[in-house]
Amino acid sequence: MNFAPILSTLALVVASAHAQTSQFVNFESPQTHPIDITPDGGRLLVVNTADGQLDTFALVKGQLIRGESIPVGVDPVSVRARSNSQVWVVNQISDSLSVIDLQTSRVIRTIHIGDEPADIVFTTTPSRAFVSLAASSRLISFDPDAPTPVLTATDIAGSQPRALATSPDGSTVYLAVFESGNQTTVIPRTTVNLATSPYAGANPPPNSGTAFDPPRTVGQPNPPRVAHLVRKNAQNRWMDDNAHDWTGQVNWGIVDNDVAVIDAATLATTYVTGLMNTVAGIGVSSDGTVLAVGIEPSNEIRFEPKLDGKFARMRGAFVTPGGTQTPVIFDLNPHLTYATSTIPELERLQSVGDPRGVAWLPDGSAAYVAALGSNAVIKLSVTGARLAKIEVGEGPSGLVASPSGAFVYVLNRFEGSVSTISTSASLEVARTTLHDATPLLAKAGRKFIYDTHLTSGLGHVSCATCHVDGRSDRLGWDLGSPSGSVELFDETCQVAGAPGCASWHPMKGPMTTQTLVGIIGTEPLHWRGEKDDITEFNVAFTHLQGREAELTAAEMDSMRAYVASLTFGPNPHRNLDNSLRTSLAIVGGAVTGVGGTGNPTAGQVIFNNSQIFGAPPGLTCLNCHSGIAGTNRLVDIPAPGGEAQNRKNAPLRDVWRKTGATRASTTALRGFGFDHNGADATLQDVLSVGFAFPPGAAGAQQRRDVEAFCLSFGTETPAGVGAQAFTNGAAGDAPRVNQLISIASGTTAALIVKGRINSVARGFIYQAGAFKSDRESEPPLSAAALLALASPTSELIYTLVPVGSQVRLGIDRDLDSFFDADEIAAGTDPADPASTPDFCLGDIAPPGGDGVVNGSDMTTLLVEWGGPGRSDLNRDGITNAADLTALLSAWGACAP
Repeated sequence: MNFAPILSTLALVVASAHAQTSQFVNFESPQTHPIDITPDGGRLLVVNTADGQLDTFALVKGQLIRGESIPVGVDPVSVRARSNSQVWVVNQISDSLSVIDLQTSRVIRTIHIGDEPADIVFTTTPSRAFVSLAASSRLISFDPDAPTPVLTATDIAGSQPRALATSPDGSTVYLAVFESGNQTTVIPRTTVNLATSPYAGANPPPNSGTAFDPPRTVGQPNPPRVAHLVRKNAQNRWMDDNAHDWTGQVNWGIVDNDVAVIDAATLATTYVTGLMNTVAGIGVSSDGTVLAVGIEPSNEIRFEPKLDGKFARMRGAFVTPGGTQTPVIFDLNPHLTYATSTIPELERLQSVGDPRGVAWLPDGSAAYVAALGSNAVIKLSVTGARLAKIEVGEGPSGLVASPSGAFVYVLNRFEGSVSTISTSASLEVARTTLHDATPLLAKAGRKFIYDTHLTSGLGHVSCATCHVDGRSDRLGWDLGSPSGSVELFDETCQVAGAPGCASWHPMKGPMTTQTLVGIIGTEPLHWRGEKDDITEFNVAFTHLQGREAELTAAEMDSMRAYVASLTFGPNPHRNLDNSLRTSLAIVGGAVTGVGGTGNPTAGQVIFNNSQIFGAPPGLTCLNCHSGIAGTNRLVDIPAPGGEAQNRKNAPLRDVWRKTGATRASTTALRGFGFDHNGADATLQDVLSVGFAFPPGAAGAQQRRDVEAFCLSFGTETPAGVGAQAFTNGAAGDAPRVNQLISIASGTTAALIVKGRINSVARGFIYQAGAFKSDRESEPPLSAAALLALASPTSELIYTLVPVGSQVRLGIDRDLDSFFDADEIAAGTDPADPASTPDFCLGDIAPPGGDGVVNGSDMTTLLVEWGGPGRSDLNRDGITNAADLTALLSAWGACAP
């Protein structure tokens, strides 16, 4: 046969395949407590975040026997066994809780809980459930047995509260504040310039007596006058890295609340302070001692050469019961002296980075900590001494001890596996794989962001030390270098002609950490726009992380593919149908008054059409902040009278996450706010410079409305994605179900339905106005017919999912083109693309085959090129040339 005509169209069809909507959307929702065990030790429970499932395993003499997978919501991040038969799962993107009956493997309740739930625990005195809401900084409590729970909200004085734990007697709740801050803030440039400042107006101030360390390059032009970093010390003095006191210039205050201590009965809340900046994990011993772990950066120290390889430490902290006494803080890497930027490889491999989950042995004799960035678990004594370092799979995010204390089970998120650790041998004795839906291209590049051994000189830091979970530590850093060289401007300038955009000085002053999510496609990168693309950050591996060599071009490409996969979740300030609200609570400011509300809908009109930017005249906000990312990708000229540096028109998709700073309070939640250096504490501070709003009440209201719109700025993920509707046939369920169907009838979200009908697990997807089931031969059901199947023993859960992912999440879990129910009926595994009903190799079209390998099969393979699916004939996770060769080899009629 002549294959030339077919092969000649390969490039065109492959390009079309790549343009198709992705079957996997990577929100990379941070797992908080992703693994648990039933009180009797009989079942291990694992959230499969990428797959939207709870995977269950029977435990027999410590060994895992695979059980059922139970669909829950979008991006489950935490699981807790309330009893041997009842399990609760926290779904972050779905903003919901799934209550599961383990005996029947049914989701028996779905509770809408609030924005970005992160963790759940249960108390006994009184009997309450507590759920942390990361986005709104709240702790929700309710009676878990109430048919319609009444939710009580407790405000938490800290940003992104996540991990939870309870005291042994069930009367106290401990809550770790993930972005708790570290008592650093930024002094505005105008204050640094004052003759009354500690350096008599010299700007930038020296960092080593009266000189710079390292020394400035000879002939280097004067650096821009910039803001300045300070940190509050134990004596409550705001000091810089050159031992100069700025306390007189700081008239605001910042809380440093690391662990909230909540009385379960009264909800009275106190705080433990001064532990670390990023409190990632927390666990309580049988004697009530609390162990918190996380990251403590040194962002008050200026200049990249001074920070190289040493810009953060991994910390543990022992907190006494109730948090009433002084905590004991220690370094999780006691072997590091931080005297150099790099150490020999064998020493480096003893380091751990990005600590996450904490698990105590039941008798309180030792604690185990999962080190996400080092593919290891460390065992600690009750004094914090390291007893062992145990290698596990890639990306350990959570762990749990068996009731006997004989084993510790570890979820390796990045690898998609569970490690079994023998506590007596301090050794991994088994590893069990999960079905991981994450595309191989995204998985391969993760390590270059997270792996501390691979990417740093001391083995304890990585890109993710600051870009935590691919996001941001919400701190400001001065990563310039006095010994650097000026870089000539080579991007597109927003304003043509003189004076135009300036060259980039190596001493750039403080700049806040930007998120990695969504940056691919918004080049040039960084605040000043001096990076053409992500490859220009390669130098950070050697100049900031202490690595001996930069990544290879292939490794950078792999890293870029991972970063490109990171996707913003929905903005919680929009309506479920993704429309803007007409009223939203805002932060406010000096002109508008603190607090109040704005109208995002009215704000969008002003943003898009009003020429309120004064220099140059006639600009609207939309001129600079256009498109879905909120940036025209141009570099703007230095502001007249302002900081003499270019500024790229920054994206706006994560503006709503930056609130918390204010200079009008002594209890601000953050030390850094908006703009490149965080010196504009609120959005109203930003809108007070260069904008020409009308005077008086009308202008103040316009400011409120524009702030409300910016806080509602959309992302590539519409607001409804993740929303769920639970029905067991009750009359009141239909309105919510119909609302989700209405949204899915548009183009912003797809709809799946999962549940059990007559005790059989089933799945459906909504397409062409009807519901297609997970059985190929079944005709579609109307919306009314499917809803009629719901009953008290046949619950159905409707979930809006990203467009393109509905087949994977709804009816074909492993994307092998054999639907889930058909695979179960055939005795094959719907979570294993290598396990399929018998078919002729290459006979992949139509689904089920037609007995011959021909042009229709070739077309299907080419359309699925580059992705998983039934066309992946050799089951290596990607359809490529090897599969094309296999199909051509099988060309013709199938053997009888």
